[in-house]
Amino acid sequence: MLSFQIESVEQWASEAAPLYEKHWRELGLDLDLEIAPDIEKMKVMESLGIFTVITARQEGKLIGYLLAVVSTHLHYRTSPRMFIIDAYYILPEFRKGAGAKLLKFAEHTAKQLGAIKMYLSCKVHEDHSDLFRALGYRLSDYAFIKRI
Repeated sequence: MLSFQIESVEQWASEAAPLYEKHWRELGLDLDLEIAPDIEKMKVMESLGIFTVITARQEGKLIGYLLAVVSTHLHYRTSPRMFIIDAYYILPEFRKGAGAKLLKFAEHTAKQLGAIKMYLSCKVHEDHSDLFRALGYRLSDYAFIKRI
């Protein structure tokens, strides 16, 4: 049975290393950089109420996650909170339909946390635009990176 829930950074981090290693290898563009999530910073942000972890589990086994900052936006200080997705991942063998369900759970969570807008992105080489559009999202930005 597939389930989605909010979990603490500590709970997620205790099981997530194999998943974020796969996530990085599949989607990373700079594989020469060491994958080293800043768990301590995530815990601090969580303690301030501005970071949340959503997990996807299949019969209790961690099969995916979504990490998000939940805060007022730097451009809209007086507006309600925004839900800014930093990363999301589901193991390939569980993806059929799970991505849409994860995002719908994230939308529900964002609303519960007082957010009025969600931000998410995907890699160009792993384009999820059709899924996002089907769920009612609209394209707003192109993002570029450059090693310096």
